[in-house]
Amino acid sequence: MKRPELLAPAGDFEKLRTAIHYGADAVYLGDSRFSLRGKAGNFNDDELKAAVAYAHRHGVKAYVTANIFAHNRDLGPAREHCAVLRDIRPDAVIVSDPGLMELFSTELPDIGLHISTQANITNVAAARFWQRFGAKRLILSRELSIPEIREIRQGVDIELETFVHGAICISYSGRCYISSFLTGRGANRGECTNSCRWNYTLMEEKRPGEHFPVYEDDRGTYIMSSKDLCMIEHLPLLAEAGIDSFKIEGRMKGINYVAGVTKVYREATDAIGINAGPALQRWLRELAMFSSRGYTTGMFFGRQADADYNFDGEAYRMSHELVGIVLEVQGTTAKVAMRNRMRSGDTVEYLTPGIEEQGFAVGAMQTIDRLPVDSARNEDIVYFEVPRQVRPGDLIRRPKQFRAAEAPEGFITV
Repeated sequence: MKRPELLAPAGDFEKLRTAIHYGADAVYLGDSRFSLRGKAGNFNDDELKAAVAYAHRHGVKAYVTANIFAHNRDLGPAREHCAVLRDIRPDAVIVSDPGLMELFSTELPDIGLHISTQANITNVAAARFWQRFGAKRLILSRELSIPEIREIRQGVDIELETFVHGAICISYSGRCYISSFLTGRGANRGECTNSCRWNYTLMEEKRPGEHFPVYEDDRGTYIMSSKDLCMIEHLPLLAEAGIDSFKIEGRMKGINYVAGVTKVYREATDAIGINAGPALQRWLRELAMFSSRGYTTGMFFGRQADADYNFDGEAYRMSHELVGIVLEVQGTTAKVAMRNRMRSGDTVEYLTPGIEEQGFAVGAMQTIDRLPVDSARNEDIVYFEVPRQVRPGDLIRRPKQFRAAEAPEGFITV
C-alpha cells in the first residue's frame, strides 16, 4: 500500500523548521491577506520566498494557502500575489474561491491547485467538477465518512487529502459566521475568534418552561465545543480508502504541538502495513502531552457521539509544557534556547526518537558566556549536558509542575 504524504502546518518560520525537523513530507503556509489563519505568524513576500526555498532544500514540498473567500477588493492584491508566487515556485496553491481558482490557474499555469476543505467537497459529483476545472488535489470535507471517501476515490483520478488531526469547527468544513455576527471578525477572512468555543446558555423566549436536550453545568453548555480530531489509530483505513495526503491542522498552534503531532504521525504513517500495535499506546501518551480539547474520530465512522463534546467545562488539557529548543550539540553538550524557567536539578524530557518518555535531571548549566548559573528563564541561552541521542532542533519538555525532587523511580540523571 502506498504511504500517504504527511502534511504539517507552518504558521511561521520556526514552526516550518520544526515540522520539517520532525519528519513532515510537506508543509502549508501563507500570507495573512489570503490565508484563513490570518492571526498566525504567517509570511510576507521575502519570508515566503525564504520559507519555500528552505523546504525545498530539505526535500519537503511547500503549499501556499490562498483560501479566503475573496471580495472584489482582494482581486488586485491577489493578482500581485501571483507575481510573487511565480518567482517563489511553491509546489501548489490552496484555494477555495472559484474566482481565485480561475485567477491563479491563468496567472500560474505551471503551479498545481489544491481545492480547500472550505469548498465543501462532500460528494463525487463535486469532486468531478473540480477535477474538470483543473484541480490537482481535493482537500475533502471533514464531514465525510470513510465509505464516502472510497466512493469519491473511485470517481476521480486526482489526489485526495483529508485532515487526520486537530481542531474541528462547528460549521460545515469551517465555513462559519458566528464570529462575524458576534465580533465583526470573519472566519471566512481568516479572523475567527473561535466563538464556538465560548460558553453559552440556551433560551427560547416563546417557550417558557420547555427544556431543550442539551448538556449543561453551572458554567453553561458546550454543545459546540467538539473534542479535537485524532485518527492516529485508523490511518491504514484512510490509506486503503485512497487518501494521498494526511493533513495536520494547527497553523495557530505552538511549536510544542507542531513537533509532537508531526513526530507521532510520521511514525504512524511509516508504520502503515506493519504491526504498529506496540507503539500505539506510546503515540497516544505523546499526543496527550500538549494542549488539546481531548480527542474524537469526528465523522469518519458516522455521526459524532455525544461523548465527543466537552460538556464538562474542561476545554483544554495538557500533561507537558515546553522548556526549550536544542540549537547545537557538541559531544553531549547542548546549546539551548530557553522557552520557560528551569533550574539545575529539574527533570526534563527530550522529544527525541528512542528516549521520548524518559526523564533526565538537568546538571550544571552555563550562560552564553560560559559562566555557571543555577537557573534560566525564557529567552536565555544556556549550555548543559544532554543524552547522546539528542539532536539539534529537538524540543525539551517536562511534565507540568514537575521538579527534580518529585522525580519518580526510574528517571535518569545525566
